[in-house]
Amino acid sequence: MYMMKTAQRFLVIALMVMGFGMQAHAQGTDAKQETTAIVMIVDFEGIMREASAMQDMRKQVEKRRDSYQSEIEKRQQALRDEDQKLAQQRTLLSADVLQQKRAEFQKKVAEFQKFAQGRNKVLDEAVNEARIKFQKKLIEIIADVAEERKATLVLHKSQVILHANAMDATKEIFDKINAAIPSLTVEFKEAS
Repeated sequence: MYMMKTAQRFLVIALMVMGFGMQAHAQGTDAKQETTAIVMIVDFEGIMREASAMQDMRKQVEKRRDSYQSEIEKRQQALRDEDQKLAQQRTLLSADVLQQKRAEFQKKVAEFQKFAQGRNKVLDEAVNEARIKFQKKLIEIIADVAEERKATLVLHKSQVILHANAMDATKEIFDKINAAIPSLTVEFKEAS
C-alpha cells in the first residue's frame, strides 16, 4: 500500500515535471523567435548638446542670466552702501534706533536673498521646460526613424561599446530635429 502511494506520487511528479518541461520548451521556442532585434543607436546626449535649438536656448538663458546678474550686483552694492552707512552711524545713534535700523537692514538682506533665489529658480524652470519640449520632439523623431528602419531596439550611443556604422542613426536624427525645431523660445516666468 505504501509502495503504491509512493509510485502514484512519483508518477504525478514525473508528469508535472514533463508538463512543465514541455511548457518551458514551448515558451523557450516562442522567446527565441521574439529575440531577433534590429538595433538602432542614437547619440542622444550629443544631439541634446549640439542641436541648433539647444544652442539657441543656451544663448537666451545666458543673456537672461547676465541681466539678472547685473540686477543682483546693483542690489548687492546698495546693501553694502547701506551697511557702511549703518556702521558709520553706530556712534551717532542710540542703541534702540540702531537696533531698529539693523533689523530693517536684515529684512532687506532677507528680501534680497529671496529675490536672488527666485531669479535662479526662474532660470532653472525655463531651462527644464525648454529641454522637456525639445526632448519630446526628439523622441518623436527617434521613434519615426526607428519605425522607418524597422528597428526593434534603440540604444543610447553611450551604452554601446562596438557597433556597425549602419546602426548609428544619429546624423539622420540630428538633421531632422534641426529641421523640425531650428530654434526654441525660452519662457522665463518671473513672479516679480
